[in-house]
Amino acid sequence: MTVIVCAIFSEAKALVELYELKLTAKKPFLIYENDNITLIISKIGKINAAIATTYAALLKEPDKIINIGICAASSNSKKIGSLYSIKSIVDVSSGKKVILSNDGERLYCFDKPVKEQKGLKEDMLIDMESYGFYMAASKFVKKESIKIYKIISDYLEVSHIDSEFVYTLVKNNLTQILQ
Repeated sequence: MTVIVCAIFSEAKALVELYELKLTAKKPFLIYENDNITLIISKIGKINAAIATTYAALLKEPDKIINIGICAASSNSKKIGSLYSIKSIVDVSSGKKVILSNDGERLYCFDKPVKEQKGLKEDMLIDMESYGFYMAASKFVKKESIKIYKIISDYLEVSHIDSEFVYTLVKNNLTQILQ
């Protein structure tokens, strides 16, 4: 059984369609399932991601746990719509770092939306769920069975982001994610 965690439905919609997942629960989280996949919508933030991941893992005893979603980039050197596999996470508020694999990009997890580039390093990928997701997932599966895929949606400007845009970003990257 694979558990997939997405923060918002627009990140999950293309996966729901592809795998023909059916809505099986609305509370405490939206859960979509088929025989092999359970997808849970956590809502935004580390705590929500940790709680949803834990909830799904306790329900399903997964062999893999995957986080798929959007992220920001601190500069335009990375193209909007680009998909990245995450190799490590830095929790900015605590300074703690976790390593998932040797391949991929580093992701910086913030507690609140980052609205300006001042004080940020060049080429940072930024989200708000990854650290909470990882800390929960690591209690249930081996590190090698945890994957995070992030798609760049913006350069710290969220004004153009709507649900259709996010859905399109994920849908355009499904083939790469599935590989």
